[in-house]
Amino acid sequence: MLMGQGLRASQVKKSTNAIGALQLLQKAAAKPAASIFKRVRFFELRLKNDCQCGVVIPKPYPKALVDRYGFDNLYKVELPDFWRLLYTIVRDGKTRYVVILEIVDHNAYNKWFPSDH
Repeated sequence: MLMGQGLRASQVKKSTNAIGALQLLQKAAAKPAASIFKRVRFFELRLKNDCQCGVVIPKPYPKALVDRYGFDNLYKVELPDFWRLLYTIVRDGKTRYVVILEIVDHNAYNKWFPSDH
C-alpha cells in the first residue's frame, strides 16, 4: 500500500495514558475494541509518513490536557465506535516526531471538547 508523501516524522511515541488505553483495548473481548486497536496501529504507521493527516483542533485547548502534556498543537483522528486519538507534533532541533497523547472514548473526549461532535 502506497501512502502519499506528507510531512514525515522520525518516529511515533505514545504517552503513558495512550499505552494504557492500547493495552486495555488489546485485552478487551468486545469486537469494537479489536477494531479500534487495529485502527490505532494503522495510524501509527500513517502518522510517521504524514504527521498532519489528522484534523487540527483549534485553540484554546483544555487546560487539563495542556497541564498534563504541555503541547502547542493538537490533532485528532476519528476511530471506530466514536473513539478518538489525540496527538501532537514535536520538534527537537531538526527532528520531528509525533506523540500520541490520548486514545479515548466519546464520553472522555466530550469532557474536554463539549461543543465538538
